[in-house]
Amino acid sequence: MEDHHKECLVKNRVFMCSEISLSTGLFANLTESGVITDDQLQKLQNIERNDTTKKAVLYFLTELLPKRGPEAFDLFLKALCESEQRHVADRLKKWLSDDCSEDAGTFERLQDELRTHYDDKLKFIYTMPWLPTEGFSLKETFVQRRLRLTSGDRKGTEVKMDEILASVGEGRNKRILVEGDPAQGKSTLCQALAFAWSQPDEASENIKSFDLVILLHAGDLRGQDSVGGAIKEHLLPIDCDITSRQLDKLLQEKNVLLIIDAFDEASTENKMLHQLIEGKRLKHKTLLVTSRPNFLENKQRHFESTFTVEGYNYRERLEHVKRYAAHKNIASAPFESMLKEESIRDLCSNPLNLTLLCLLREEDTQLMITRTALYTAIHRIIKQKAAKRLKLIEAEVEESLLRPLYQFAFEAHQKNETVVREKDSKKVQNFQRICEVGYLTNEVIISRLQKEVRFQFTHKTFVEFLTAKHIAEMDREERLNWMQHLRYANYHIRIRGLAIEDDFKVEQNDPVLGFLFGLLEEESAELTQMASLVIKETRFSYEPHHPISSFVSFESPCDASHQLLRLLAELNDVPPELADVICKRRPPLIKIHWNCSASCRRGMLKLCNLRFQPPIRLNVHLIDSRNKEEKMSFVQKLIESKNIECSKIWIKPFDHTELRNNVRGLRIGQADSVQQVSINCGFNIEGIPREEFSFGNHLSELELIRFNPSHSFLLEAALHKPLTSLQVINCDKLDDRCISLIHQLLRNQRNLQRVQLTSLSWQQHFGRFLADFAQMENLQSLEITLNYSTDEELRILEAILKRNTLSKLTIHSCDYSGSLCSVLNEGFNSMSSLRELHLDGVNIIRLPNLRHLDLINFSLWNSKLNDDVIAVLSDTLRSWRNLQQLRIDFYYDVAECSLRKLFEAIAGCHRLQILYFEYLEMGDSVVPSVCEMIESLKKLRKFTSENQRNKSLTEEGFQQLEPIIKRNGLNTFVRSA
Repeated sequence: MEDHHKECLVKNRVFMCSEISLSTGLFANLTESGVITDDQLQKLQNIERNDTTKKAVLYFLTELLPKRGPEAFDLFLKALCESEQRHVADRLKKWLSDDCSEDAGTFERLQDELRTHYDDKLKFIYTMPWLPTEGFSLKETFVQRRLRLTSGDRKGTEVKMDEILASVGEGRNKRILVEGDPAQGKSTLCQALAFAWSQPDEASENIKSFDLVILLHAGDLRGQDSVGGAIKEHLLPIDCDITSRQLDKLLQEKNVLLIIDAFDEASTENKMLHQLIEGKRLKHKTLLVTSRPNFLENKQRHFESTFTVEGYNYRERLEHVKRYAAHKNIASAPFESMLKEESIRDLCSNPLNLTLLCLLREEDTQLMITRTALYTAIHRIIKQKAAKRLKLIEAEVEESLLRPLYQFAFEAHQKNETVVREKDSKKVQNFQRICEVGYLTNEVIISRLQKEVRFQFTHKTFVEFLTAKHIAEMDREERLNWMQHLRYANYHIRIRGLAIEDDFKVEQNDPVLGFLFGLLEEESAELTQMASLVIKETRFSYEPHHPISSFVSFESPCDASHQLLRLLAELNDVPPELADVICKRRPPLIKIHWNCSASCRRGMLKLCNLRFQPPIRLNVHLIDSRNKEEKMSFVQKLIESKNIECSKIWIKPFDHTELRNNVRGLRIGQADSVQQVSINCGFNIEGIPREEFSFGNHLSELELIRFNPSHSFLLEAALHKPLTSLQVINCDKLDDRCISLIHQLLRNQRNLQRVQLTSLSWQQHFGRFLADFAQMENLQSLEITLNYSTDEELRILEAILKRNTLSKLTIHSCDYSGSLCSVLNEGFNSMSSLRELHLDGVNIIRLPNLRHLDLINFSLWNSKLNDDVIAVLSDTLRSWRNLQQLRIDFYYDVAECSLRKLFEAIAGCHRLQILYFEYLEMGDSVVPSVCEMIESLKKLRKFTSENQRNKSLTEEGFQQLEPIIKRNGLNTFVRSA
């Protein structure tokens, strides 16, 4: 029941006890509508029989009705009216109406209460866990944060903190998401916005434009019936007479900014929070939500704008330490010199870490270069200060106070809580003494007056560190058991028709695991055992699968297999025993992406120090890369490593200058550097460069994406280079100059093994180059767009196929005529070397010889799959016993019986590792077959059903499917069309 209804019952209790008659009609209405149960009816009748009617009414009003659902009050009013007690219902309705009418001063009083509260509670930032009462002045020490847009037309644009609200006044960006890594200052940003609003004379126009700014922690919404109730409980004095109903009315009428901090800390069992994000409550009010990354992926579509908090750059680091020194009234020189240390650059990009480093520098402690070392040093100081303050020796503090705290933190982390209630604290001996150590405070900073005492950890990162301390002290078997129960595969599930949105990212386990690795660095056997488990469960040793979409994909996530890299970043050095295991279980290839984290890159540099024989091949994507100078420095270090072979690099230069700087800085094509390059030409590199452009003489692969005639100088620069691979992708236009250059490259490169010439335009045709391919004795991979091929071109294609040198073939066409299918079908008889086949739009009924191939990778795009085609495909799949990767697009409806036959055939492909469906109609009737298929594929590690159609899928069907697609070890992506 909502708070204002409960308040109405309390205020009118005396009247109702005198006026309500517990008639048979009233009881009948209350039981029929579900307001009371039969047992409760019996209880009321017994009270009335043995005592008085007033006592029975009082019991009903205090013990039964308030505990029912939000609809119970209206049902109660209806029951009164239908049992000839309308005068009681009218009295309650009038009270609600009077209570809801805002007197002239309610809004002003609320504004004053909120501004007073924010001015009182938010003016300081509390960082030091051992000094919970000593804060840094928000005005004097807060460094203005930079955010980067991660959505919309201006994606990638940097904005200042206040600018995220700039377009709200224009009616846009009503829902805003701000993500950031742990301790990156998200809560402080929220604090700064609310505090700025509380100072109207100093606030900017953007924040000043709001009548009300409401700042709540996500956990404050748990168990609430309304936002007004949360405001009343957490932001207003207990004796404030503004009712929840009045608050909710003001929220509807006024221009409101609602800030909800720390979604990741309280997203479970929080219906109100999800309703706000989905626009089911306060839809037309501005909502700003903060969270760590990876917790809101399935709700991104509800936000008009998404931002990420950028790490400190050098200017911001310098400003931070100067403000810190000024606050402490000490010289800033020692802190400024600290910023020049390259080994701690990544740590310094984080506000909390930088503050802790400054604290350590004050203590004249040795500089720490990993996060674990930093927090361990801070922990040591906390223990020393607690021992001195409590007059104990450090061993006593550790044994009697800290170890129970580790356990307490572990249990809080298991429940994803940073705030714990008094009843939980009573389970721990000496809890008040434990609080005196410094990690816990008995005041929730954003709260004013609480109904019960609550305790808060000073920061979630400290909870994770203390949790890792507890796990580190477990015996080996218990610790391994805890790790085995973690999830090591991602899943993302969104089914619109059922309003199902759920996801998980392996990175969510990184904070605790990272600390754990760092804490056990000296315990080589334990560390190696943990790393071996991570290697196995995340499939670190597997080669990354190739993109399964028909055209190049730029979304290459830092996936689960990178978890080992992120954990290695917490080690000062890799112990020999662990190094041996990594060398033995090394992957054949590692891909580092533009969105890989700093810890992922640091872990990669750790691998550079291991003696791999032969060196590990490494591909690096710098497309859309931020912090380009740091990324360039990182890649240069990889290139210099003798244990890493930097094979291929992807770049997306903004202009000619950046292109030239990339090629020169990375020495692309030089003998001692990266020799394979992919360039996303985009729309920025236009015209002939002013200076001569060239690659190194050892360039072996050139890949050009979004190529057009103005980029011909890139083809010219590749002439006379020893290319083994040439790829021109998404090329919709060629002029005579480009055609001539491509002919020259194809005819003069005897070593070419891989060629790709593709276009998104069905008007583009590359059949003119088939004669050049026919002269290539070493051609192993061919991907080409063929539209309306001539008879001569088809004859040449047939000769290429029958030569049996191709291991991979991909053909895109809008004209799968009988002639083209005939050439393909005839060629398949001779293609015993073919292992990968990708066909776009083909009717495979015309390709009966498919079954004679021995494929490991097959894709069927844009094909009309009727029942006859499904039957042929099913028979064909049964003949491919070595198939490891399969994609099928379902652009047309298929009979359910045919789908079941197909799933049965796929289930027989026991070596299948990657399965991708597009536009699959998933109904309840085929769910059992899908479940059986996935269960039978023991080696399956990635299942995707993109643009899934779910018209006939019910909640019962999904409940059957859910545990199958969420099985541990399976990376799942299921998303509705």
